Amino acid sequence: MTTTRCPNSTKTNFLELRQIRYPGTDFDSWYLPAEEVDGNGRLPLITLPGFNAGTGPLIAVLLAQDKHPDRQEADYSLHPDYASAIEKAGGTPVFISYDRVREQLEAWQPSGILLPGGDFAFPPEWFAPGDAPQPAGSRRANAYLEMAAYAKSCKLPTLGICGGEQILGGMNGAKLRHSLNQGSPQINHRQGGYVPAHTIQIVPGSLLHEITGALELTVNSAHHEAVRADMPGDCLITAVSPDGIVEAIELRRPWHRMVLGVQWHPERLVKLGDQAELKLFKHLVEESRHV
Repeated sequence: MTTTRCPNSTKTNFLELRQIRYPGTDFDSWYLPAEEVDGNGRLPLITLPGFNAGTGPLIAVLLAQDKHPDRQEADYSLHPDYASAIEKAGGTPVFISYDRVREQLEAWQPSGILLPGGDFAFPPEWFAPGDAPQPAGSRRANAYLEMAAYAKSCKLPTLGICGGEQILGGMNGAKLRHSLNQGSPQINHRQGGYVPAHTIQIVPGSLLHEITGALELTVNSAHHEAVRADMPGDCLITAVSPDGIVEAIELRRPWHRMVLGVQWHPERLVKLGDQAELKLFKHLVEESRHV
């Protein structure tokens, strides 16, 4: 077994995430003000409080952003369920901000990569013509792409969730669908992170089937975009919802046997005690032990 750690670093080099209750939420996010991360001139090495590199393989997680009304700049933040799911699976999460992404990853030398969900602008060429693309990409999207490129070059196990799945799809030639919930859809795909929204049908023999041992799961749903089933590029569609929305993808030529994207939010279901969803994180961590 191999456990990686951040080399040549001492406790004083780390930036520890703190907790905050954002307006309109009922949970405490992990966060750091952007000026603390981007404005100190040193390479940010971001951890949870009490970080211990020896407790499990390092899983690098890209941070999200939220805007607190008391601050001008958006914070770096993350829903707490991502970190807790990794820890429950035996891994140690470390966190990546949007500048000097490759340098951060090379400093940490993680054994696995988690690309979390979020609402941000993708490259417009990832959408089919006439499918209401967002504005030209974003700093955050570029950070996702750098994370995924690092995972590919180092052949690291990778789990993409929601927006992270769409990143895996877009970088591998898939087109995305926009505004899924407009009009009168068969299923509302933005019901919230803890709501059992619909079932998914899993392709027999797929990696997702292998990990969960199931051909059907009931999942949550909190998204307005998805990989197009009719334009999957070099991706394999390995789960769909009853209305045909793509719910999981794998790659035709994966850089590691554990490269998986899921459209729902398994980290939230882990918090509710769902053991099938915990298996996704356990598989990511277990594969990371062998890197």
